[in-house]
Amino acid sequence: MNFRQKIYIMSACFVLVFISLTIFVVKPLFSEIKKAATSVSESREKLISLEKMDKKYIEEVEKDYENINIGLAGIKKQFIDKSEAVKFFEALESVASATSNEIKISASEFPFLTLGLEGTFPDFMKFLGWLENGEYFIDVDSISVSRVGAIGGPENIPAGAVKTILKIKAYINE
Repeated sequence: MNFRQKIYIMSACFVLVFISLTIFVVKPLFSEIKKAATSVSESREKLISLEKMDKKYIEEVEKDYENINIGLAGIKKQFIDKSEAVKFFEALESVASATSNEIKISASEFPFLTLGLEGTFPDFMKFLGWLENGEYFIDVDSISVSRVGAIGGPENIPAGAVKTILKIKAYINE
């Protein structure tokens, strides 16, 4: 073999090696890079859509938070301040008077109260309606209603009158 033939054979070998590398190494690398780029692009789009959804969700949560705070302010108005408990007792007494009931309040375990009412059953129901629909948050724990004696009895209470013991819990603002 002469020098020219050796150069041709070596050139052919280099071309074959180059073609082989291109086919078996470079082309798969480019296809992997293409797949990775596509995957990154899809992931980026998903992240952007999630970010938009998160922003919308956060905006909704902020609106809900504002609405709750507005409602909470209204609710807090219905709690009784410990320093203004006397106003609550005065309100109980004025409603009892307006509904023709006599009231005795036992507040030794405030905010748990025991109310003793004397009057007619319809008047008691009016008082109870005020408790349910009044401007204060109150839970009625128990009600005990009993009929009182006839006219001329020892307490001089008219016939048909009832004596009621209400145990309630008033919600206070601390």
